[in-house]
Amino acid sequence: MTIVGGGNLAHASIARIGHMNPRFKINLLTRRPEAWSSEITGYTKASHWENQGDLVGKINKASSNAADVIPGSQIIIVCSPAHTKIELLEQCRQYLDPGCLVGSIFGQGAFDWQAKHALGGVENIKKNNWTIFSLQYVPFICKAVNYGKDINIIGPKKHLYATSYPLENIHYVCNAVNHCYFIPVIPIPGFLNLTLVPSNQIIHPGRVYHFFKEWDGKSTFEASEMPKLYEDLDDGSAQEITWLDEEIQAIKAALMKKFGDKLRLPQVVPINDRICAMYEGQVSDKTNLKRIFNTNIGYSRVPFPMVPKDPKDPTKVVLNLNARFFWEDVPYGLCILKDIGRIMGVATPHMTKQIVWH
Repeated sequence: MTIVGGGNLAHASIARIGHMNPRFKINLLTRRPEAWSSEITGYTKASHWENQGDLVGKINKASSNAADVIPGSQIIIVCSPAHTKIELLEQCRQYLDPGCLVGSIFGQGAFDWQAKHALGGVENIKKNNWTIFSLQYVPFICKAVNYGKDINIIGPKKHLYATSYPLENIHYVCNAVNHCYFIPVIPIPGFLNLTLVPSNQIIHPGRVYHFFKEWDGKSTFEASEMPKLYEDLDDGSAQEITWLDEEIQAIKAALMKKFGDKLRLPQVVPINDRICAMYEGQVSDKTNLKRIFNTNIGYSRVPFPMVPKDPKDPTKVVLNLNARFFWEDVPYGLCILKDIGRIMGVATPHMTKQIVWH
């Protein structure tokens, strides 16, 4: 199999999959192959997997050239931001074996539309018997310690959801992904469930907007005084996220009214229910959205994306405007949601406010 991308999820996937399946040959397609060790260690301390100890996965081959790592791979998992996926899939396309699975670790941003475009259209996918798939949520929250070497796995999911194109291959996909991550995988009926799910595309913009809405873009913050992204979520951030969630639910209602039984969207549930289901056993207080974030073990220890304004003084930080939040969650999240709302005649004033501010 080949992991595509060099971010946090690539590190954690190699550690988890390689540890659980030591006979797997795991290749890596990354821009910086020279920076990667032959083994990746995933630290599980203080997570739901702590009793499993450290996870160590081996890399068979790492390269920046798809021709070196894609041929022979039965499974390709793209672990990269949404805005990079089309280019990466186009690099891989001519080297994909017939019958292989090509998927994304996270389906936000209409991955099925991107894959169909990058892989030459529906007819070419059918001709090569490829299966497109995606997870609805990432298997874990994670943060690299040393790039290319080790990573903290903070919030593993108790179960995963996946969908596929063509949909009749979904059980094959679920079995394959389950065998990779050793987390139960539940099939869901179609990619629109992934596009509309209330997840990062409303959590991150809502949280960042409320905390930074009065920021002038220049003033610094004390690094030691910055709250945690999730576990220190306040009432105002929870309200912003709730408003965005309500607009998603209104879009869902409009779609169901128009298409009825032809459309199934069982995964597009209110965000409170979604988080409690995904982190079952890890949330100690389900009173409201704020408390769900505050008391979720899987959401602990995650910082805001900050960078030093002056590299010589790491104590003074500003918001990292090049963070994945801005490259993925707004253009491949809120913008897509707003456009679907527009098509369906659903007003989305809070999505519009967030898009304009960001």
